[in-house]
Amino acid sequence: MSTDTKAILGTIVGTGLVLAGLLSAQLGGLNTRIDDLRADMRDLRADMREDHARFDTRLDAVEVELGKVGQRLLTIERVVLPGPDADE
Repeated sequence: MSTDTKAILGTIVGTGLVLAGLLSAQLGGLNTRIDDLRADMRDLRADMREDHARFDTRLDAVEVELGKVGQRLLTIERVVLPGPDADE
């Protein structure tokens, strides 16, 4: 094998090793970013669950209060509006 051939092969192998090292570093950075994204998604899900629970609690309170208003309206209607017996 000639000196030129050895130099070319050395250059090719060296370039391959450099590219493999750069690719490995890029993949490591990508994995870190994916892990960060997953953590952000977990946090967002937890926040959404908390918001949903608070919204559900508030909606339950509104339903209770609306029921009370409905009962009051029925009471007022019975007192103010004449019943079917009043026409006779």
